[in-house]
Amino acid sequence: MTGEQASARCLVLGYDRSEGSRAAARWALEQLHPDGRLVIVHAGRPLHAPPSPLTSPQERTQLGRAIVDELLLEGDDRMRDLDLAVEILDEDPVNALIDAAARHQADAIVIGSKAHSRLHRAIGIVTDELLSRSPVPVIAVPLAVA
Repeated sequence: MTGEQASARCLVLGYDRSEGSRAAARWALEQLHPDGRLVIVHAGRPLHAPPSPLTSPQERTQLGRAIVDELLLEGDDRMRDLDLAVEILDEDPVNALIDAAARHQADAIVIGSKAHSRLHRAIGIVTDELLSRSPVPVIAVPLAVA
């Protein structure tokens, strides 16, 4: 891959403040630094459930902004070298990530991975849904890698 091709790379990162998503952010940064494009997506709704009746869309958006701001403030300084976009969406994570990947013509979607209970696997997890529906590659970064 030439330097020009590498600089054109774009990754969409699903970020929810979990250790897995922090590992995915570190991995994406390693892949894209110094000239790539990173689109950080925080989705405020759960995958297969309605949004919490205890919060409004505005409150979920404010919380999402705070979560991403924390990443940007406490994260690796190399993130400032990237072409960076942030999307805080009141959608489920699968639709939010797939839509962002399409809008930004991303090369891949990057998410953190973690072990799930049998119940979570039975009702569906974000990784499985993305793998079955995403038009671009999905990279699930385990904690041990980053």
